[in-house]
Amino acid sequence: MAADFLSPQKEPTIVEQFQTPDWALDFHEAHVKARLFAPLPPGWTSLGLMRGTAASSWYGVAGNQGVLVCNPPGEPIDGWISPGFTCLAVSVPLGVWEQCRTLAGIEHPEFSRFTAFHLPPPVYQRVERQLLSIQHLLRNAADAPKLAGLAARDAAEFATSMVTGAWELSSSAEPPLDSFRNRIRLARTAEGWMRAHLAGAIQVTDVCLALRVSRRELEYAFRTTFHQSPRAFLQALRLNAIRSVLRRTSMPVTRVALDHGVTHLGRFAANYRSLFGESPSNTAFER
Repeated sequence: MAADFLSPQKEPTIVEQFQTPDWALDFHEAHVKARLFAPLPPGWTSLGLMRGTAASSWYGVAGNQGVLVCNPPGEPIDGWISPGFTCLAVSVPLGVWEQCRTLAGIEHPEFSRFTAFHLPPPVYQRVERQLLSIQHLLRNAADAPKLAGLAARDAAEFATSMVTGAWELSSSAEPPLDSFRNRIRLARTAEGWMRAHLAGAIQVTDVCLALRVSRRELEYAFRTTFHQSPRAFLQALRLNAIRSVLRRTSMPVTRVALDHGVTHLGRFAANYRSLFGESPSNTAFER
């Protein structure tokens, strides 16, 4: 999972994972605004159930509490999260994915795009109770082997139920409006261009000229997709890229910063400390 910080992290991020060859349940709790992007492992698909009240967005769709997002095979996880974000990720291999399609009575194996479903409050509350029970059981199974079989069975049933439900909901899902889809496409294209040109001292105007769009169009696309301005997003990408290099090489901080288009070293250090809670030299020293 690639994660770029867009704000300072208030507390450590926690990920609890339980997995067998037929399912995986990941419990996420994050305390930072971050851009997330991750291709799924080959042969797997994933659902994400938004659990808390913290804002998030997936392909430009708001991830409020009770929203179930589906990433079918070949569709990467793509979105942003805010501090206090909590969710459950349910992942299954393609064999289980197809079994659930059969269970849902779906004849056509067409589920080729990201889709979000809003679970009614009573349904979400029921699912949340099941989830808390399974999480408790899985945690205890680590110290009580006799519970392992029961925990695995309940988790498998839960995963199958969630994926089957997503297939059932998919038959009534409405496609996104073209204008909305175009804004998301523009934001992702601009993000890709930014990442490819971080070595230069690029500005938002450079992105607009390269993609032949107005500043207003780009601003609207980023506000819709990431809830952040293109300028703030570009700065965060640059700082995250610098941090990644500092954590794995012995290059001097100044050299790394200049190689990523930084033109004002003093301002860079202040922005870096504000985002990551430490100086660039501290990051390099802790490597």
